[in-house]
This record gives sequence, structure tokens and C-alpha cells, in this order.
Amino acid sequence: MTNSPNTYKTEISFSDDWEIPAQEKYIFQYFHQQLEDLVANQLHIHGVKLYKVEAGIIATAIIRHSLPKKLRLDQVVLIVRDKEGRELAKKQFEMELFGELEACTARPWNFLFEMEDLLVPYEEITNEMDFDIVFEYYEKVVTNFELYLDENWLNGLSEDQQEYVKSLVASLEPLKENELSIVGFHFHEMENVVQVYIIIRNSYADTLTIENLPIQLFDAAGDIVCKLGFPIGQFEIESKQARPINLSFPKEVFLKENPDFSSWMIEMIPQTL
Repeated sequence: MTNSPNTYKTEISFSDDWEIPAQEKYIFQYFHQQLEDLVANQLHIHGVKLYKVEAGIIATAIIRHSLPKKLRLDQVVLIVRDKEGRELAKKQFEMELFGELEACTARPWNFLFEMEDLLVPYEEITNEMDFDIVFEYYEKVVTNFELYLDENWLNGLSEDQQEYVKSLVASLEPLKENELSIVGFHFHEMENVVQVYIIIRNSYADTLTIENLPIQLFDAAGDIVCKLGFPIGQFEIESKQARPINLSFPKEVFLKENPDFSSWMIEMIPQTL
């Protein structure tokens, strides 16, 4: 249920595959009530108790989420840390028996970390010690962007310049999935205009057509010199493709007088594609 316009209070549920005595259910309900509300679309895990067994350690935790729909977890990677942040154990768990969670629901579960999952000597872990347990998230990234040069760029760049742009694209950091990114690679200042050459990369799974490209230009002091939207027609960029484009910033629309362009940076103003 909604507790405020921006946060959600979860309802606790118990798995049919885990027989929990009534007294323990009350304990879990107590711990659950003490937890802070979640923001929208959040997945969270909270450690309740840590104890040692012959096979390793068991961390009892409450998993909860604030999605507006049912949630089924296939696999999770969990890390146990002490209160100083030192990692004690790490393991990937299959979550088939955990079951499906209704919208905005929480559920307690036991996680066995075996000896080979421990990252510190077994003797350094104590029963019922203070601990944190967190998910390890893997963000999918896109690498190996292919440079596309249209006829104008092929005719306008020498072979050496083309190789330079190709090597530049290959040297850029990977992008997270579903991002449109720009990076500037050449700057040319004239009397009335500044020309900036940029590379646009598309890490979406689909071809994007860009009609307007809103860019902000910064100078060496980090000040915004210009904010401008560039109508670039039907500029298509395929998935995992990198394309260069040349943009001109007229000095008459600059927001700052006498900017220092000894270094510079550009950013794309966030927009909905």
C-alpha cells in the first residue's frame, strides 16, 4: 500500500515451502515493521540474523520489493559484510523455492553460505554478529561499437583521420544498455562560431532516429557557455553503432562572455527518445 506519494510500505508474506513456527513469524513481522519504506520500483534485502553451522554460515534475511506487479527471482548473488564493510561471504543462489511475490510484498528466507563461499577464515565470523547483506548487481554493458561514416565523412576525412576516429571509438568506455551517448573529439573556434565534432553511440537494441539533439557546451571553468537544440533531420543510428556529426555553436547565443576554451566539454541535455 502507498504510505506517501513517493514511498511504499510492503506487506509481509511467508513461503508455503518453509514451515515457520508462529513465534518466529511474529519476530519476522516485528523486524519488517521496523524497516524504512521503499521508493518506487525498488528491490531490497535486509539481514535479520547470522549464525554459524557445521557447513558454513546461514544468513536469515527479508527480501522485499515495491514493484507494482508480481516478482519472481530466478537467481541472486548475495554478499555478506560486517559493519565495517568487509566482505565475509559471497554466493549465487537459485531462487526457485522462494516463490513469487505479490506487488509490494516482503518475504523472509534463509541463505546458506558454505565454506567455499566464505571470504574470510571461518573463525573470524561469530554467531549473531552485526552484519549487512546486499545484492550484487551486474549492469549489462555494450562494447565494440562499429563506426559508420557516411559519404560526406568518407570524402571529407583522409585515411589517417578515419583511422584516428576508428581508434577513438575503440578506446571509449563501454556503455550501459539502452543509452544514447555523445563524446566530443575535435574543437574549432572561429570569429563568430565554435565548431564541435562529436561521436554519437547507440546502445539500444533498435535503430534510433534523432530529429533534435539538445547539447550544452562547457568551458575550462566548468561553466555552461551555451545550451542549444540542433535540428538534425532524420539522423539514423543503428544499434551498437557510432556516428560522427559536426555541430556549430554561434557565439551570439553564448551565455558567458569570453569563455576559456583551453579545455571544454559537451553533454547531451536529457530528453525522451
